[in-house]
Amino acid sequence: MAEEDKEEKKDFVSRIVKLLPAVSKPEYKQGLNAKLKWTGIALGLYLLLSWITVYGIDESLSFQQFKFFEIVLGSKFGSIMTLGIGPIVTGGIIMQLLVGSKIINWDTTKPEGRKKFQTWNKFLAILLALVEAAAFVLAGALPVVGSTPIIMFVILQLAAGGIIVIILDELVSKWGFGSGV
Repeated sequence: MAEEDKEEKKDFVSRIVKLLPAVSKPEYKQGLNAKLKWTGIALGLYLLLSWITVYGIDESLSFQQFKFFEIVLGSKFGSIMTLGIGPIVTGGIIMQLLVGSKIINWDTTKPEGRKKFQTWNKFLAILLALVEAAAFVLAGALPVVGSTPIIMFVILQLAAGGIIVIILDELVSKWGFGSGV
């Protein structure tokens, strides 16, 4: 019975891995120039996206009250990158607390445990991107000009920006230098 439960969990985790956007590891060792190139591409994309304003918000506001959050989250309020690294960091903290306190009993010293941890960390970060995007919009931090469809579109734009940050983090971690966060 216990083996069937493990097999079901393994199938569930493997299904989730297939659904999540991912950056594959390079098949060969990257040189210094290639790592610099990929790190620069990720940084350039992030900076470009931080200047694209979300469609459907009141652009006349300056968001000065959120300057502290912009610094802490590495974001720019009102842009696609409004969420910044918030979902990644929050998801990582939650997963470390759950695994570290043995609420979730995974052995992260083994490759299978690390893969589960990374998969669920990414899944939780994507889920938190959706939740945080909805929270920002519904709490009024980003005032939306329009009705319900525009509100939903703004939430989707913010969540997409959060997911892009997750993918850029993975790109820099695997192809560039260090962590994208």
